[in-house]
Amino acid sequence: MAEVELLPIATMIHLILGLMTIILVFRSEKSNDNERFAALILGWILLILGINYLFSTIIDYQMNNDLMATGQYGSSFLRFGAKSTWIIFSGLLIVLSLTYPYPLIQNSKIVTLGCIVTILITLIFIPTGIVTNFEYDSISSLFLLFPFLIWLGVYLRYLHSEIIDDRKEDRTISAVAALLVFAAFGDWLTYWLGIITTQDNHFFARFAVGGSEYSDPNAINLVMGSVLPACVAVSIISIFIGEVWRCRKKGISGVSIFTFSLFVLGILWFIFDYTQMGIVDSCVETQCESFNKVYDTYFIFTSQIIRFLLVPLIFMYLILNFNLIETGGENVWFTRVLVLLMLLIVTSSIIELIQTVLPIPQMITSALFAAAVVVFIGWEERITSGMIRQSSSVAKTLLDSGEVVDFSISRSEYKAYNISVGVSVTLALMISLLISLMGINS
Repeated sequence: MAEVELLPIATMIHLILGLMTIILVFRSEKSNDNERFAALILGWILLILGINYLFSTIIDYQMNNDLMATGQYGSSFLRFGAKSTWIIFSGLLIVLSLTYPYPLIQNSKIVTLGCIVTILITLIFIPTGIVTNFEYDSISSLFLLFPFLIWLGVYLRYLHSEIIDDRKEDRTISAVAALLVFAAFGDWLTYWLGIITTQDNHFFARFAVGGSEYSDPNAINLVMGSVLPACVAVSIISIFIGEVWRCRKKGISGVSIFTFSLFVLGILWFIFDYTQMGIVDSCVETQCESFNKVYDTYFIFTSQIIRFLLVPLIFMYLILNFNLIETGGENVWFTRVLVLLMLLIVTSSIIELIQTVLPIPQMITSALFAAAVVVFIGWEERITSGMIRQSSSVAKTLLDSGEVVDFSISRSEYKAYNISVGVSVTLALMISLLISLMGINS
């Protein structure tokens, strides 16, 4: 499947973008400290997602080439590492939601809190999850309740003030909150109609049966497995209604178009899922059957593109367009490299996906990619200028309105947070490796 082919691309892009973002944060001395800290968290989110995708890439390669048996995978370092990095990613989303776009803690203590939350999640939830063979790993979905409630609340609050109080500048805040919801929940948002009509329960049963080789289904997972889908459905429906209201009052925007696209995709997914219900239920009733190839292709061109392509693009758009880091001065060349990488993500992924559907020779696709690289390099400066030309700052909007107070974060505190997340990732991988070597869950 193209998902396997997209994983290496997603791995490389997330790792590079994450690392470059972290470097740019320490080169952005003049940026607002709260936004700079948010950029640091986003950099680590990209980096950790890259590590997670790296584990997934290796797992897919070994499973598809019969280099790893099912029994070996259940107690492997690769499985534990992938699960552990996902838990850390969820924890970072909590810290980000407390920081951006609306800082709930308006002093440098947010850095200390971020360090404590990240380390505690690593020391408590990861060893517990591995020892229990991740039988209750759906509890980690509770972490996503925090960003869901905070970002959705911020979106509705500032959408209301923009329309009712005619505060045009508040659109910046509501748009950022909506984009963060899209990035956090990613491809899950396209299944909103199936969740509402309980169609999603059939898929949950299929995955529960399919995953029973590694851990037994239990009541906690069944209950918690409904929490995240409920958040997803509420999120997209609330933002859809909000954007329809805003379009009537203020006109359409890029966020509105993206919201409507996800809404329509949810309807289309419901229809396509309905045609596959016999196959979905086969795992429970008889024996698991494979999905239709056309259905798999649609899955690749929608959900996988959103997950592996659009999510990092949304994160980078937030970082570059909303002044989270300095994009001028000595950072200009760094910024141009980031933009060029984003363009290459789109080009390489689209060419890769088209090649999986159409029988296009490798030589032609390579020539197309080379031509696209030449064009992007030639137009890169103009594209970069266009992206950051109309950039706006959420912090400036909030400070001008008097809703928040300004505060500073020292360079040593940024370094402390960097070290805490780095130590957390290292501990998580060491714990995963040691337990897998001891064969506790084999």
